[in-house]
Amino acid sequence: MRDDTLDKVKNLLGLELNIYNRLRKMVSRELEAILLDGDMEKLLSILQEKQDVIAQLQLLSDTWLDALPMLGLEELRGTSGFWEKLSTLFSGEQAVEFDRILLKTRSAAEDLMEAEKTVQVELEKHVEQLRGKMLQVTHGRSAFINYAKMGGGYFGSDQ
Repeated sequence: MRDDTLDKVKNLLGLELNIYNRLRKMVSRELEAILLDGDMEKLLSILQEKQDVIAQLQLLSDTWLDALPMLGLEELRGTSGFWEKLSTLFSGEQAVEFDRILLKTRSAAEDLMEAEKTVQVELEKHVEQLRGKMLQVTHGRSAFINYAKMGGGYFGSDQ
C-alpha cells in the first residue's frame, strides 16, 4: 500500500462529507421556505443551488472511479463489500481513522436522506398551495416580461 492511500481516501470522504453537509443545510432551507415562508421563489432558488451541489457530488463520484485503480481496487463504489474491501488497505491506527471518517460520512448521508424524506412529505402536503403560488410567480414574471416588451421598463432622460 502506498503511504498516501489513507490521505487520498480521507480527502475524498472529507469532500463527500462537506457536500452532504451543504446539501443538508439546503434541505433545511427548503423546509423553511415551504413551511414558514410559503415562498415559492425562495424554494425554486434553493432547488437551483442544490442542482449545482449535486453536480459536484457527481464529479466527486467520477473522482472515486479514477482513484479506485490507483488504490488497487477493482470493485466499484456502491457494490456489495466495497467499503470492507477498501478498509482492508489499512491496519491499526489507519483503520481506526478510516472507520471514523467513513462512519461520519455515512451518518451525514443518512441524515440528509431523512431530511429529504421530510421535505418530500411536506411538499406533498402543500402541493396545491405551492402550485398556486408557482402559478402566481409565473404569471407575475410573464406580466413583467410583456410590460418590458411594450417599453414599460424604459424611462428616457426626456421624461
